Amino acid sequence: MLKLWKLLVVSGLLLFVAGCWDSIELNKRAIVSGVSIDKGPSKEKKYSVSFQVVVADEITGKNSRGNAPVALYKGSGRSIYEALGNASRQSPRILSLGHSKVIIISEELAREGIRDLMDLFERESEMRLSTLVFVSRGQRAEDILSVMTVFGKIPANDLVQKLETGNRSFGYNFRIEVDDVIRGILAKQAGAIINGVLVKGDLEAGETKGNVEGIKPKAILKNAGLAVFKQDKLMAFQDGIEGMGLSLIHNKLTEYPLFLDFGNNESATFSMFKVHTSVRAIAKDPEHPDIYISVMQQAALKEYNGALDISKSSVLRNWEKLLSEETRKEIDAAVKVAMRLNIDYIRFNESVERNNPKGYKRVKDRWDIIFPRCKVHIKVNTLVRHTEMRTRSLRSSEEREE
Repeated sequence: MLKLWKLLVVSGLLLFVAGCWDSIELNKRAIVSGVSIDKGPSKEKKYSVSFQVVVADEITGKNSRGNAPVALYKGSGRSIYEALGNASRQSPRILSLGHSKVIIISEELAREGIRDLMDLFERESEMRLSTLVFVSRGQRAEDILSVMTVFGKIPANDLVQKLETGNRSFGYNFRIEVDDVIRGILAKQAGAIINGVLVKGDLEAGETKGNVEGIKPKAILKNAGLAVFKQDKLMAFQDGIEGMGLSLIHNKLTEYPLFLDFGNNESATFSMFKVHTSVRAIAKDPEHPDIYISVMQQAALKEYNGALDISKSSVLRNWEKLLSEETRKEIDAAVKVAMRLNIDYIRFNESVERNNPKGYKRVKDRWDIIFPRCKVHIKVNTLVRHTEMRTRSLRSSEEREE
């Protein structure tokens, strides 16, 4: 009977703790779609943080007054959380970070170190580890969230869509989330990689509705290279073939364009697809490891300005060699930059550890000395799958008629 009474009492107490005791009604929340972090002017205002808040009435259209679909609330403080509290005093609703799509860090702040920032975003229960991270290149991070965008009413969503569309078709920028950045910071003798972003055009005009009312936007958001870090400090940006090579090494490219110049006013442009990269190490001697980078890819001819008969297999086989060499150059350029900076953000150390765990333990504390000595072997196999809707160029067709 005593046990039964205890069970009844405990069951009764559970009724008092059931339910959403800390719930906040939706109409009392301000949904934050993006967060920007800049360096503040003093120790008391170490961080300047801006929060892009969605104006629900302007998004739904039912009670729209024709105003901006988002508002920017700004606060400063000795920590990010203190800045959040100061910004909250300006908003009639509670700032909610649970739906934030992007975090933008200024280049100035990134060069000083972002370890403390990432600690907050990992610790904060509302913030998702899948939130995308960017570095504002040469501009204040606040300016990125202030631009009105053409596609989509919420600028943070526009930035996410640009990243995903570019990676799927033409760009070397890829999804980099809070969790990816944290793992890059914690990796010894390595560093994080973060997408760069900037505003191209007139910053002041970009903040107004006029930016989306004309045919030519006065300011647009643009992905701008890959920021590479030594643990938590920004060291450099990789653009062009170096950025492409870095994405290839990390096996993040799904499709990208590749241009071949044959001289004599002849050229060809290909779409590279079904790209797969593998990295492995042979480290019998962990002091001098060999790194093997292998790429398999297919190509489709998109443009051709020349007179060759591309229905011949010999022409296609020659192009495959040229395309493989161009891809090899891109990877080689990315590797050389990493070795010059002496930062293993391309993660060769992980390949060595997988191949020879015991040997890597002996050298991991000296990996910054060993990494530049790694011998890198790059092999690229390319298959020209098709030439789209034509087997000859217009130039070759004209010459045949003559």
